Amino acid sequence: MPKHPKFLAIGHLSFDVNIVEGGPPGDHIPGGASAYAALVAQKHGISSGILTSVGDDYPIEEILSGIDVRRSKSEHTSSFVNYYDGDNRNQVLIASGSKILKSDIPSDWKQPNILYVSPLLHELPTDSVNWFEPKLSCLVPSGWLRRWGPDGVITHAGHLLSSQREKWDMIVVSEAEIETLPVEQLFSLSEILCITRGEFGARIWKAGDWIDIPAVKSSPVDLTGAGDIWAAAFVIAISQGRNIEDAGMYASAASSVGIESIGLLGCPSRTEIENRLCDIYRPGP
Repeated sequence: MPKHPKFLAIGHLSFDVNIVEGGPPGDHIPGGASAYAALVAQKHGISSGILTSVGDDYPIEEILSGIDVRRSKSEHTSSFVNYYDGDNRNQVLIASGSKILKSDIPSDWKQPNILYVSPLLHELPTDSVNWFEPKLSCLVPSGWLRRWGPDGVITHAGHLLSSQREKWDMIVVSEAEIETLPVEQLFSLSEILCITRGEFGARIWKAGDWIDIPAVKSSPVDLTGAGDIWAAAFVIAISQGRNIEDAGMYASAASSVGIESIGLLGCPSRTEIENRLCDIYRPGP
């Protein structure tokens, strides 16, 4: 196992219970944005690590084999019920993991090639990017935008606090997460802003210009993790020299593959993504 993972994902691992269009609850499916991202990176041949806080009930060795997972123990694993109605998702929090602390970072993990910060709740402070010196940083701030009360129902905040760093290299959010947040607030926090829009694709902002990225057709089975796969594939593509539009299409193809399987089983390899892109661009008869 490499001592210095080139792709470092930080955030809670979690369980998801999915309820689709009023149907019965599904199983507790292992997930978490950091797991989706690290598996995508691993399947691209990139050495990957996860810094997390999680309970003993999460099957780390079974589903994250080959990924260096460093964790602080937690009494609970973060767990969500996801109510799906088409592309729309409503979430209820049923358990929360513990905080992730600066002291949890291995001393030789502070300079990854790609830093992927993906809080699910508020397990990390917003200035945690200052703990590292990455070549490329990607923030998926879902957890910093989530709010909940005693009933666990998730809502979204109308602001995102500064990370006390000049810029993230990129931020990836869903359209639903920033419904009440003025998008201009995010322009000052990142060089590139990506807004995923489900079946309507994505929009990418850089230096005042917007690029529209179409969705890639698929046969969805489980929408959980689609945005995390999109973000991981996008930052990997950018790190390997693709331009923004090509990286956006690569990410769109990646998420289209990902949602055709249950949970983390859908995390796509480079070959699967490239094959999906070939299907898009293959000329007709």
